[in-house]
Amino acid sequence: MVSVVAFKATAHDFEQDGIYYKILASDQVGVAANDSLGNELKGTYSGDLVIPASIVHDGATYRVTAITEDAFFKCIDLRSVTIPASITELYWDGFAESGTRIIVPDLETWCGINFHVDYAYTLDEPRFVVWSHELDTDRDIENLVLPSSVTDVHNFCFYKTSTIRSVEIPDQVTEIGRGAFAGCVNLKTVKIGPNVTSIGTYAFDVTSNFWYWTTDWSDASINIIDEVTCLATLPPVLESKYCFTAGTYRHAVLYVPAESVEAYRADANWGRFDTIRPIPGATGDVNGDGTVSISDVTALIDLLLSGNTN
Repeated sequence: MVSVVAFKATAHDFEQDGIYYKILASDQVGVAANDSLGNELKGTYSGDLVIPASIVHDGATYRVTAITEDAFFKCIDLRSVTIPASITELYWDGFAESGTRIIVPDLETWCGINFHVDYAYTLDEPRFVVWSHELDTDRDIENLVLPSSVTDVHNFCFYKTSTIRSVEIPDQVTEIGRGAFAGCVNLKTVKIGPNVTSIGTYAFDVTSNFWYWTTDWSDASINIIDEVTCLATLPPVLESKYCFTAGTYRHAVLYVPAESVEAYRADANWGRFDTIRPIPGATGDVNGDGTVSISDVTALIDLLLSGNTN
């Protein structure tokens, strides 16, 4: 508690080139708010700000690794902030109530940031996080495939990214953090890689206000993911029943490895899915039950008679 109080007492240690910094370690600083006129002063940044990856101050070299608490809070005149790949931490209310466009080098950089917040205040509507290589087109994320270098999806990484309709978690990922895709109201298809071992609370709660689970969460008719595929043979640990919405549990199809169907059904939380099926893919598996048998012949005949061979 002592360190927290000290952190709140003074937001910055020095200013350089119009940016205020807080010393975090012997070789690291974080971008901070300007509190030189008292703790109530907010919103002093404006225009287009480019944060350097490192700075030299009083003969010492520091890496810029964080955006500290309240750094850009209520900076309504701040049009954009370009952050370097060195940023790995974003603290409470870092961009709250600013409406600032955040520019990062690439999606990999964004996935590498730890959000020390209950909500990131960064990807909410209107969307204002862009990857620098897409600045010309300002293309929204729709079908999200995470970079192969990503090993963990951090807490609230894609909170309220309403443009996402599908997401694919790569093989290297082992953990999906709390609220990682919370509030992604248009998310319909999820594919989870084979090495994921744990999924945090609210990770795929796609209600608009995920913390109000007594209303949105219990309404099975809204914000529903249609299809979830989990390639993990051993069911990943779901931290609570609120990892998915009630509507998703009731209406989505959960596809899992054929040999693991019963394990998922027996799991206290995965078993909440009403429909759990083997992952389709076997040659001749017409009915999608994960095996090839006489029932596939019957299903094929039915398809031919109905004229629907797609």
